[in-house]
Amino acid sequence: MWTRRSKSMKRTLLNSLANVLREDGYRILSLAELAALNDEDDKGLADELDLDEDEMLAVIDFTGLRRAAQSVSSVDDVLERLIRNAQPLPDVEISVFADMTPAQQELVRTNWPHVRQDLRREILMTAVGMEEERFDLDFSAFFRIVLDDADATVRMLAVEGLGFDTQMNVIGRLIHLLETDPTEEVRAAAARSLGIYVLEGELDEFDAALAVRAEQALLGVINNSAEPVSVRSRALESIAYSGDTGVRQLIEDAYYSPNEAMRVSSLVAMGRSVDARWRKLAQVELTNPSEEMRAQAAYACGELEVRSALGDLLRLLSDRSQSVRLAAIYALGHIGGDTAMQALQEIVAGDNEVEALVAEDALDEMAFYAGAEADGTQLFAEAADWGDDDDPADDDLDLGEYV
Repeated sequence: MWTRRSKSMKRTLLNSLANVLREDGYRILSLAELAALNDEDDKGLADELDLDEDEMLAVIDFTGLRRAAQSVSSVDDVLERLIRNAQPLPDVEISVFADMTPAQQELVRTNWPHVRQDLRREILMTAVGMEEERFDLDFSAFFRIVLDDADATVRMLAVEGLGFDTQMNVIGRLIHLLETDPTEEVRAAAARSLGIYVLEGELDEFDAALAVRAEQALLGVINNSAEPVSVRSRALESIAYSGDTGVRQLIEDAYYSPNEAMRVSSLVAMGRSVDARWRKLAQVELTNPSEEMRAQAAYACGELEVRSALGDLLRLLSDRSQSVRLAAIYALGHIGGDTAMQALQEIVAGDNEVEALVAEDALDEMAFYAGAEADGTQLFAEAADWGDDDDPADDDLDLGEYV
C-alpha cells in the first residue's frame, strides 16, 4: 500500500493549516523566531491573550519548547561533535539536517563520510521517522546527499526517506541505484520508490517523460530473470500504477508464479492497478492458507472495493494473524456500509489498542468515501461502466478455491 504523501501535498496541507490558525488568531513562529524569544516575551504573550491560570500551563510548555529550540546547534557544530565525540544525537539535534541552505548542504557533503557508520545509520533512521511524522521538517536535501553513502543501509534509508521528490535529478539517481547498486536491498528500495513517480505521472501531476522513464526502468527489472525476486516483486508493485494494458499480463504471470513472494506482490499490484477485473481473484485469496497472501488479498479487496467480499472480511477479523486482521479492518473502511461500520465500531470499543487505532482510521476513511459519494463523486467504476475487455466474467482465469 502506498501511504507516503508527496512533499508538495504535505506543504500544501501545512500552509492550509497555518492559514486556518492565523484566521483563528494564532501566531505562527519559525524555529528561529521561537529561539529568539525570552521570558518577557512569554509574559507579554500571556497578557496579550488574556490567559487564565490554567491556560498559563500552555505558556510553561511553550517556554520549554523555546528553550529546546535555543539548544539546537548549527549544522557545523553538530557535524564536528559527531566526528570528534562519536555520540548519538537527540532528535532535536537531528532536525538541523532539515531545510538546509546550500552552504549547509555543502558542509554535510564534505563532512558526512567522516561520521562513524553506526551513527550515520541511526541518524538516517531517526530522520526518516521525523520526516513521516512532522509536516514542518523537510529532509529531502539531506537524503539526496547521502544517496551516495558508502554504506548500503544508509543508502536504503535515504531512498525510503525521499518519498516523492520532484527534483529533476532524483529520479535519475533512483533509476541508477535500481540498475547498478551492488546491494539487493537498495535496488529493491529504489524499485519501490519509483512507483510514486509512475502514479503521479498517471495523475498528470508529474512530468510524463520522466514517468515513462521510470516505467521503462521498472519493466527492465521485471523482465530480467537474473534479478532477485525481492527486486522484481517491488518493481511489479510499482509498475502496477501504470495504465498500460501490458501491465495486466505482468500481474497475471506473477499470480501464477511458483514463487510465493511474486504471488504476494501480484495481489499488491492488483489493488494498486484499481482494475475491476481482479476483484474475483482477490476475493478467492482471502481464504489462502498463507497469512501473507490473505493479508494482501484483504488490502486488494479494499482497494478494489469488492463488496461481495464483506462476509469473508468480517470472518478475517478473527484470523489468528494480526497482520491479516489489520488488513481486513483497512478493507472494511474502503468497502463501507452499515455492517462494516458496526464491526469497526466494536473494534474501537474493544481492548486491542493497535486494532482500535486502525479501526478509527478505517471509520474516518469510510466517512470520507461516504461524503464523496454524497457529493456525486464516482470513486470506482461499477460493472455497468466496464468495457467488454474489462468484465471479469469474460476472463478465462482459473479462480479455484481453498478448502
